[in-house]
Amino acid sequence: MKYSIPDKRELTKSEIDFLIYLFDKEKPEWTNLIGNLKIIARCGCGKCPGIIFGKKFNSEIQKGNLIIDSIGKGKNDELIGISVFGTDQMPTELEFYSLDGNSEVEELPSLN
Repeated sequence: MKYSIPDKRELTKSEIDFLIYLFDKEKPEWTNLIGNLKIIARCGCGKCPGIIFGKKFNSEIQKGNLIIDSIGKGKNDELIGISVFGTDQMPTELEFYSLDGNSEVEELPSLN
């Protein structure tokens, strides 16, 4: 599997709302960065909602450190791991994974 697939676009409203909720709770200093983030790639699996951030559409992919490690619920109440990687300046990647290893993560999980 490839690490990422190019996907140059703006964040969707649901992605923005998801990040606002997550950052407000876990990393409030990043909340004001959301409006300037661009999607520069998505997860190499091509199925999950994992995305890679840049400041511009032509930004290089940056490797970040794990900054936020959280849990959400999928559409069938399965537990979904949520990881946000980043640098000191900004988030670099939003990643999702099945905690039970048996579920496909195909949409943003619920954080409530």
